[in-house]
Amino acid sequence: MMTPLRHLCWGDSAAGNLKQRNRLLGLSQPVTAMMEDFRIGELADADAAKPRQRIAWLKRLWAAQWWYEAEEYETPLLLHQAECHGQLLEALQAPAPLVIWMGNNAHDRLMLAMAASVAAPATPLLVADITGQVAFQHEGLYAVGMCPPEALLDIKPVALDAAARAALAAQWAHWKTREAGWRETASDGGIVQYPLDHLDPLLLARLSRTPQSASRVVGEVMGTHPGMVPDNFLFWRLDALRQAGLVVFTPVDGPKPQAPLVALA
Repeated sequence: MMTPLRHLCWGDSAAGNLKQRNRLLGLSQPVTAMMEDFRIGELADADAAKPRQRIAWLKRLWAAQWWYEAEEYETPLLLHQAECHGQLLEALQAPAPLVIWMGNNAHDRLMLAMAASVAAPATPLLVADITGQVAFQHEGLYAVGMCPPEALLDIKPVALDAAARAALAAQWAHWKTREAGWRETASDGGIVQYPLDHLDPLLLARLSRTPQSASRVVGEVMGTHPGMVPDNFLFWRLDALRQAGLVVFTPVDGPKPQAPLVALA
């Protein structure tokens, strides 16, 4: 009898697509979603059972969206992240084969490197790389969360041998030593790191002295930058620009929560 497979992917959307894929194939195989975005911030203890340094950084990130009450936004996110992190570490120690689903984006590649580093030596690891194998992509970047379940039916996972696992583990060890930054996929398929303020000029270019919704500004940068930038990172950068005196926020009257208006100072 074939050993049942398990699946690992990045994000709830990807997990939902994989669960539906499995149902279409008549399979009952567990799917674990990793919720951490390793493109952002420090990674020194990101693979620890209790990543205190990483959590402290995430709190600073989420606190920039001050128009949400902490108990309505930050606290649920922290609890969900902790739950998913525990499930991830547990999945990497279980003996059944684990398929890691990924595209060519930076967070998927860092997830793979972390998994290869942390997984128990006896846990077989396989990679299902959708890059170039599906029609769904954004500016040349592929992500499982973009794909309808039907597009994933014919993707064949490939086993990672010991040498590949060791090379990936070495990559993860390297990234754990790097300072906080913003990471993207490089033209050669690797990962390149920029300073945290790398995308600030894109935000400033969308602003004028006429106030507009911060959500609109963030959404426009998300929609035009090829790196699939998360909104929480851009809101944090807007707040950093506010603290630097380059932009001003104006609270909005009306139903809460609601992002403020933002304009050049």
